[in-house]
Amino acid sequence: MTAPLPKAPHLVDELALDGAQHGGRLTERDLRSAGLPVDNPRWRPWMRAVAISLGALLAGALLFILTLAVQVEDPATDTESGGFIAFLIVNLVGGLVACIAVGPVRGSRAGNLWIVVIGMTSSLAVGAWLIAVMRLGARRSLPLDALVVALVVGGGVLWDWFQSSVTGRAPIEAPLFYIILIALSTIIALLFGRSRGTRAALITSLRAQAASAERERAALAQSRVSDLERARAEERAAIARDMHDSISHDLAVVATQAGALAYRSDLSPEIVRETAATVRESAARANTRLREVLTGMRESDGAGRGDAPLPDLRALESLLSEGAPHQNPPSVTWLDIGPGDLSRLSAERIRALHRTLSELLVNAGKHAPEAEVNVVLKGGDTHLSVTVSNSFQPPAAPALGTGYGLLGARERIHLVGGTFEAGAAESGDFVVEVTLPW
Repeated sequence: MTAPLPKAPHLVDELALDGAQHGGRLTERDLRSAGLPVDNPRWRPWMRAVAISLGALLAGALLFILTLAVQVEDPATDTESGGFIAFLIVNLVGGLVACIAVGPVRGSRAGNLWIVVIGMTSSLAVGAWLIAVMRLGARRSLPLDALVVALVVGGGVLWDWFQSSVTGRAPIEAPLFYIILIALSTIIALLFGRSRGTRAALITSLRAQAASAERERAALAQSRVSDLERARAEERAAIARDMHDSISHDLAVVATQAGALAYRSDLSPEIVRETAATVRESAARANTRLREVLTGMRESDGAGRGDAPLPDLRALESLLSEGAPHQNPPSVTWLDIGPGDLSRLSAERIRALHRTLSELLVNAGKHAPEAEVNVVLKGGDTHLSVTVSNSFQPPAAPALGTGYGLLGARERIHLVGGTFEAGAAESGDFVVEVTLPW
C-alpha cells in the first residue's frame, strides 16, 4: 500500500499566512486540506463558544446591575417614564443578543463589528463588546482598527445624545473627556488583541513549518528507501545477466546429449549410460547455479555491462596482481593459501569476488587516491576470508559516484552465500571484510 503524497510546503505556508490574517488560527478544514494532523473533536468548538457567551453574559450582568442601581438612585431619572422602560428593554435585549452571539461568531468580521455597535447601546453587552474588539484587533489591520475606533466613538456620542433627548436626562457634562476615555479604552483593547493575534500567528506558522519539515523528512526517507531498493534490483539484474552464459551452456549440453539419445538407436548400452551421465551432470550443475542466483533474478531495464566477458579465475588473479584499470596495484598478502587455492571457489563466487574487489579498488582510488590498498586473503577449512583496507585521505575535490557501490557489493556477496562487513576501524582506516564458503 503506497503512502499518500505529502502536500507541497508552499501550500502549508499559504495556509499559515491565511490563518495569520484571520486571527492567527487555521481552521480544521485548512489543516485537513494541508494534510496536517487534527486533534479537534467537533464538540470542543461548541463548548468553547458556550463558555465565551456565558462569561460575557456574567461580566455584562454585573455592569448592568451597577448602572441600573445608579440610575434608579438618581433623583433626576424618571423610572416610571415610557422612555426609561423602553431603553431598559433595548439594553436587555441588545445585551442578550450580543452575549449569545459572541461565542459562535468567533471568526466573523461582520458579526464582531455588529457586536461592537450593539455594545455601545447596552451595558449588558460590555463583555461581548470587549471580546469582539480584541478579536478585530487580532486581525492586525489598521483600516479595520480605525473603523472600530470610529464606530465606538461615533456610536457612543450619538447614543448618549439620543438617550438624553428621549428620556430628558442631562447629557454628559464633559463630552471631550468621554470621547478620549472610550477611544483610549478601544485602542487598548485593539492593541491587546493585536498582540494575541501576532503570538497566535507565530505559533501557527511554526507548527505549519514543523509539520512541513516533518513531511519533507518522511518523503526524503521514503525516497532513500526507494533508491536502495532500486540499487539492489539493478545489482541482482546484473547477476542474472552474468549467469546467462554459464547456465545456457550447461542447458545446451543437456539438449544436445538428450537429442542424440532420442535420434540414435544404434548406440551401445555403455554409450547410452555415459551420455545419460553427462546429461545428468550438466543438468545438476545448471540447477545448482540457477538456485544460487534465482533470488537475484529481476527484470532488466536494458542497462548493463553489455557483452563484456564474465570474469573467471584468471581475471581474479590478474586483478589481485595488477589492480583495477587506472588504479595502482594493491598490496596482497596470502595467509594459509596460495593463488592456486582460489580454484576451490565456484564460478559464481569467483565472479562475485572479482566484482566486489573491483568495486573496492575503484572506490579506494576515488576517495583515497594516494593511499595504499591492502588486500589480505586467508584460507580456512570451510571458507575464504578477504580483508581490504586503506587509510582515509579526503581528495582535493569531492568524488563523483552513485553512493550505491558498497550496497551492490554486499548484495552480490550475500546472494552467493557469503558475508560482507564495511566500516571505519579505530585506526582511521576504512576496512571491508568478506567471507565466502568454499
